[in-house]
Amino acid sequence: MLPPLAASELGSLGHDAVSVIDIGMGAAEDPDVLEFAVANGRVVVTENFADFARLVQQRQSADMPCVPVVLVRRDAMPQRGALAARLARRLHTWASGNPDPFTGVHWP
Repeated sequence: MLPPLAASELGSLGHDAVSVIDIGMGAAEDPDVLEFAVANGRVVVTENFADFARLVQQRQSADMPCVPVVLVRRDAMPQRGALAARLARRLHTWASGNPDPFTGVHWP
């Protein structure tokens, strides 16, 4: 849902970031993306609040491992070519203020 270039932009800011496209999961279902993130200790960034909030709640209720899920709103960012850079800066700022984020849903 978010531009793959945002992961590259985050990488240039010093973060270990990949997009689902980078890892061959561009067409993967949300539970599979979350499972990959859990298995690899990654934070999920998505604008899909409804599905990921439900998945996180289900995993936590079942005492299953989970990861931080950062929810963003695309409509709160510029639409003409600057989305990836703006998103990367916002996530960098959030990560700097949350070096050890709790497992669950976050809004940067």
